[in-house]
Amino acid sequence: MKINEIQIKFIEMEPTESLKKYVLDKIGKYDHLLQEATSMSVTLKQYISQRGVDNDFRVNMNVSVPNSTVRVEVEGKNMYAIINEASDILARRLNRYYDKKAYWEGKSPWKMLESENIDENLPEVGDQYIGYVPTITVRKKLDSMSPLEEAEAIERMELLGYDQFLFKNKKTGKISMIYRRKRGGYGLVEPPDSEI
Repeated sequence: MKINEIQIKFIEMEPTESLKKYVLDKIGKYDHLLQEATSMSVTLKQYISQRGVDNDFRVNMNVSVPNSTVRVEVEGKNMYAIINEASDILARRLNRYYDKKAYWEGKSPWKMLESENIDENLPEVGDQYIGYVPTITVRKKLDSMSPLEEAEAIERMELLGYDQFLFKNKKTGKISMIYRRKRGGYGLVEPPDSEI
């Protein structure tokens, strides 16, 4: 993919050539990582209702590569600074994708380390949520639920920039969720065998 094929979209802000050029210059530093990309979009958004607040700008970058998608989302108060940060994160995630390319292509089996020690002494959350009524603010349908290895699900989660990822486990056939633990490492949530 060539740099001039990147789609740049502005939401709730004036589209400017200087911002477009800045995005293309920053991503252009990593054009060697986009050679296998089939498409890329960059969305620059300003939250008009939050002007003057720390996170009043957001940059989303989405890159389609064979067998996966790499996604970056950064918020902040300076659009140029978050474009810098987002392009650096994108480069790290694309490097990670290429580092695992043999796994994505099925040439090498996905590897996973099992944790032998579970920390039972985690602090309790307490009742800070008394009276809280949760609200669903975003509803998303999954694009695909093709079976994945656990390590592959972790890589997809990392490439998308998520803290958790729902997938169908290739080993067990169960719908599972992998998540990043605050204290490091990853966790796996699966239903019991009786609920498959």
